Amino acid sequence: MMRDLNLEAAIWNLFTSPEFFEDAARECEKTMEWFGTLAVARRVANFGRNNQIYDTFKRRASEFRKGAELAKLGDYEFIWRMSDAVRGDARGFLEQALHSWMTEAEEHEFTNVRMSRILAYSSQITRGLNNAMTAADSYFDPDPECPERSDDDDGFPGGEIVEVFEGYANWFEANFWRLPTPLPDYKIDPSIVCRTGDEVPRTGVWYPNTGIDMHSLTFAVKGLRMPPAYRVTKTADEMHAEGIWGNAQTVAVPTTWHPIVASTEKKNINHELWAKAGESCPRAGVWQAGDITATERTYCAGDTMGNLGSAYGLTVWRWLKFH
Repeated sequence: MMRDLNLEAAIWNLFTSPEFFEDAARECEKTMEWFGTLAVARRVANFGRNNQIYDTFKRRASEFRKGAELAKLGDYEFIWRMSDAVRGDARGFLEQALHSWMTEAEEHEFTNVRMSRILAYSSQITRGLNNAMTAADSYFDPDPECPERSDDDDGFPGGEIVEVFEGYANWFEANFWRLPTPLPDYKIDPSIVCRTGDEVPRTGVWYPNTGIDMHSLTFAVKGLRMPPAYRVTKTADEMHAEGIWGNAQTVAVPTTWHPIVASTEKKNINHELWAKAGESCPRAGVWQAGDITATERTYCAGDTMGNLGSAYGLTVWRWLKFH
């Protein structure tokens, strides 16, 4: 099946956007209000214990919003960690004797609809950010107790992100998650390069030099290390055919990445681009040293940025323009 770069990039951008985190907060609030109204109407005798469920939804809504605000500032650590913790909430809720005061239909509504929607948000946030947060460390410093984990793609192997998006749209309703209409026209920007392990110069969705046949796009966060690409060696369907239930089998591949940007924003892309001496040049063009010498030099993408012996330590360069 032909891969649709615009569709995949749009979904990656959706799952990792502050707006998506805000939507998750609203989903928690709607469930909190539904649960509280129902419990009060039923005059639940042990609402003190059930109030813990109500308070958890309230806290998670606040945390999703905090994560959204931090993400706007370039910090994704908080939202990544808290979204993964939501699975534990669901396990705890299922241990409660909700059937003692909910009807069968209400318990189904709570567990299979409302909680499922919240988990749909939290799990896609986690998967969208996993590789940005941990994949480079796992690749360069594998866990000695489980070194094979460094080959596992904890994001969306191959083109799986489309299957996930469409699967939830069909499970809930067509407008559960919305993409822009028409889809943005995304382009690969070859003028910016970042190799696996290098410091990421720009937060966003990136395209691997391996191509995306049996590989996926990735989301990377500025200031963290660029992850490897992951080649699918056995799809989830192939695993299932062998009686193995789980994710696709993958192997980590070091590569060079380029950002994917909407064509409407390319002319304005990241003019405040910086690189340190000794790093690979992330974008071809004219660069200016960030000290009183204001020296300008032309670099090609991939060149090593020069060190002018700045009094402030290593020279820091600022991208000015294309040559």
